Amino acid sequence: MNDTQQTALAILDSTPAIFRLLMSNVPDDILTADLDRGWSPKRVLAHMVDVEEPGFRDRLRHVLDEAHPAITSFDAMASLEAGDYMSRPVAALLDQLEASRSETCAWLRALTPDQRARKATHDTAGEFTIDNLLHYWPMHDMAHIRGVQRMLNSLLRHEASGLDEQWDI
Repeated sequence: MNDTQQTALAILDSTPAIFRLLMSNVPDDILTADLDRGWSPKRVLAHMVDVEEPGFRDRLRHVLDEAHPAITSFDAMASLEAGDYMSRPVAALLDQLEASRSETCAWLRALTPDQRARKATHDTAGEFTIDNLLHYWPMHDMAHIRGVQRMLNSLLRHEASGLDEQWDI
């Protein structure tokens, strides 16, 4: 495995812990508040749990099991609602993300170079390999981590009364 693949896996491994650190001690009313156009920190976490298997792991299995399969988009918001994730406690979502991601990373580490080179075609993104998806996946994680950070930062900035501008934070 090369350095970028190892980096991708290191980020994938660390994502559940980052979410746990960001969210474990934040009050539920903040975690469930609409802080970004219908998104709350909890909704982002629920999305991460929801897409772990159908969005990533199941797609990779199709690429391994079929010759150049067609991969279709799915409605992430509809899937999120259908899974009833918002009724679950944040701690349970964090535990589920951690367990699923641990299994996923072990599975990804076991792939051979030939398996990582297998191709598929996505209906909107075009042709990709498992290795491409391995590198995209942590980018997806980091985008959502930044989203939660932005939400919490925005909430705190409102109460900082301009100190962030004076202190050049």
